[in-house]
Amino acid sequence: MSDLFIKAKKVKDASRRIANLSEIQKNYALECIAKKIMENSSYILSENEKDMENAKNKGIKGALLDRLKLTYERLEQIYNGIYDVIRLSDPVGEVISMWRRPNGLVIGQKRVPIGAIGIIYEARPNVTVDAAVLCLKAGNSVLLRGGSEAINSNLALVNTMKMGLQQADIDDGAVELLEDTSRETAVSMMKLNDYLDLLIP
Repeated sequence: MSDLFIKAKKVKDASRRIANLSEIQKNYALECIAKKIMENSSYILSENEKDMENAKNKGIKGALLDRLKLTYERLEQIYNGIYDVIRLSDPVGEVISMWRRPNGLVIGQKRVPIGAIGIIYEARPNVTVDAAVLCLKAGNSVLLRGGSEAINSNLALVNTMKMGLQQADIDDGAVELLEDTSRETAVSMMKLNDYLDLLIP
């Protein structure tokens, strides 16, 4: 079984457990992730430096290079952004509307987790954390496929987020990253109907 299917299965399996977490459990997991990112800032920045060097060697410069770059200050912004998400009200379980049919039957709409989400994006390492955190807050697991330019940074960030999930005693399969950034893998990911409930390209 390829790495794509192995990780997709982990995300799908984790989605069932993530969907049943309470708001307190989810917020605690996000808090652990935020703290782990700052605790592991040296590791993350050193991996980002590898991506920066590779990008420069490929002739990438200007705004594209700046989007790829992580600094301690930018990690602090990511940290603060996670706490912004923690402070948001939990969308899961919110009743949107309720009405009564002529026959007396009461029908309502309630927000529930989507399940396993796949996200394809390019070279912005902060998106790796933003996407994962928003998915977790809403009770979803996520399979991430970032751009090749940020692979080392993304791996470091996902490894760090997994440390946070483990500390919170939550299935770390809830956040997975595809290391193969080829177009072929992206196309295959788009066909994972049995594993992903939603794909965001």
